[in-house]
Amino acid sequence: MRIDSHVHVWTMGAPPFVHNDAMSTSRPEYPGLVEDLIRYMDRNEIDRTVLIQCMYHGYDNSYMCDCLRRFPDRLHGVALINPKKPGAAQELRRLYHEHGVQGMRLYPIVDQDASWLSGDEQNALWETARELNVPFTWFGRCQQIPLLEPMLQRFPEVNVIVDHLGEPTLAEHLDEDFSLLLAAARNPNLYIKATRIDGISQQPWPHEDVHPYVAAVYQAFGAQRMLGCTGFPENPQRGDAVGFRVVEQAMDFLSAEDKEWILGKTAASLYGERT
Repeated sequence: MRIDSHVHVWTMGAPPFVHNDAMSTSRPEYPGLVEDLIRYMDRNEIDRTVLIQCMYHGYDNSYMCDCLRRFPDRLHGVALINPKKPGAAQELRRLYHEHGVQGMRLYPIVDQDASWLSGDEQNALWETARELNVPFTWFGRCQQIPLLEPMLQRFPEVNVIVDHLGEPTLAEHLDEDFSLLLAAARNPNLYIKATRIDGISQQPWPHEDVHPYVAAVYQAFGAQRMLGCTGFPENPQRGDAVGFRVVEQAMDFLSAEDKEWILGKTAASLYGERT
């Protein structure tokens, strides 16, 4: 089972799936359509893919939900909902029951002050995630991890998946901020994506400057709490699953079983089959 844990899809903004300025005022240069994704999955032998709601559509999850409706056996969906507004928990519940959405993305990376992450007003949202048995994905920076940990401990049944290695700043030595992320592995409900490797890297293939970060995460979390992604669709015509290929071919510290977990089995354990 090969599962891509992190893919965005989007339209060019024509109705009914318009763009939304709530998260981004930028606009894409090309579409990332679900039809292209399915062809890409077939070409790269990807069984299932987790759609992460795209910022171009903001908090309007309707295009992602339409994709889930059209390809229910191939796709999972993670919504973008504003966690600071009343009704976030109810919206997560609605999307789960009406559209089969299996989680939501927390987005502290845009905040100078992300102390809201562990505020009491977030309890209802986390209680809903616990009730529905769906994980959060967490798009933040390593130094923001201590603001998340109180919720990990308050809601140990709720799994949280850190996006993109915590967006580390690459340096010759692993820095103090990245050490905060590694220390947070003490929370058994915290997972991490070894994703966007080619985007984080400052070097060409095989992106060796990122390998020490993946190795450190592997030592701290273990493969059973790591997930990978292919890299679709930085260019939808590229057709090459770079993110999977770098794990499969260039990271010798991972065993064959480790790679099976990172490239599918961990995501299967978190998302299972859609109901």
